[in-house]
Amino acid sequence: MDRHDQKQETIASVEATKHPFDTFGVAIFLVVLVEIILLVGLNLYQKSRAQNLGRQLNEAKQTLATPEYAKLNNQLEEVLAGQQKLQTVLAGKAQWSKFYSLLNGVTPKNVKINSIQVSNSGTFRIEAETPTLSTLAHALVAWQNGTAAATTPFSSVKLNANGYASDRGSRIVTFSVSGTINLSRMK
Repeated sequence: MDRHDQKQETIASVEATKHPFDTFGVAIFLVVLVEIILLVGLNLYQKSRAQNLGRQLNEAKQTLATPEYAKLNNQLEEVLAGQQKLQTVLAGKAQWSKFYSLLNGVTPKNVKINSIQVSNSGTFRIEAETPTLSTLAHALVAWQNGTAAATTPFSSVKLNANGYASDRGSRIVTFSVSGTINLSRMK
């Protein structure tokens, strides 16, 4: 009987031990349960917050719909419509400071521009002077093609007239050019 008691003792000790999986499973279950409770609580909080904001929005809409705010609402609509029109107009306008920067970048240093006339359609006329015909030729090429340092603001340039004048005892070349400004580069 000694042996039989020994077998029972061994069996009893095996049955009494817990499996590690049971403890790990309980821990996972508890973590998942806590997460579910937190998600449900967060969901209820967000629903409550959304309902509260919806109520506040409806109250504000009702307040703005009252006759005392009707004039203000009309003025606001006019301002918004005017702002959209202003943005459309401004988007179509040329930035003349950019034009003058580009013109300065392509104009040779010896060229003195006396006047510039620009129409709304983008055509222009320039009256200018240079010390030589060679400088005039350089100016025309730079205005038509641009330079390595700057692009030309013009889409076309042609020489209208040129001649000679006297300035403080020295002879200068006067000239007139016309053409078209590339307005798409000025926006």
